[in-house]
Amino acid sequence: MRKLIFSINLLSMAAVLVCFTLASTPVMAQDAENGEGETFEANSIEVFLGGTFDDGDSEASYGISYERRLNKSIGIGGLVEYTNGREWVYLVPFTIHITEPWKVMLAGGVEHEEGENLFLSRIGTAYEFKFDGWSLAPEINADFVDGEIKTVLGVSFGFEF
Repeated sequence: MRKLIFSINLLSMAAVLVCFTLASTPVMAQDAENGEGETFEANSIEVFLGGTFDDGDSEASYGISYERRLNKSIGIGGLVEYTNGREWVYLVPFTIHITEPWKVMLAGGVEHEEGENLFLSRIGTAYEFKFDGWSLAPEINADFVDGEIKTVLGVSFGFEF
């Protein structure tokens, strides 16, 4: 199990490095267009409401995130999440948009709990329902931190621009 968590942590760190490299590639317009004439919004901000489940305990979780789409399929951003009374999570998510509504996220960052900072890796997926610049996305995430796996379930409400 420790080898699996180490591999996921290593993969997350590599993804973060790739994201910073790709971040130097500009998106030419906010309403960008790919070669096939399809458009997408280059920026999105989301508010997350859900719960974190860890060893039979569950706590409410709240968060906010920003994503900058580098192209139709890839985005990078920042995420801050608070688990009610327990911890803060700070992540740099690398997002792959498999199809327009379905996305997969790989993120690396830290969990701050009781004065201690621990490296955290997150793998997650969401399915976005979009309407007139707004989105609603049920999501599920797995956090790998300090040899444990936490499940984060919830819904994100977003605005694209």
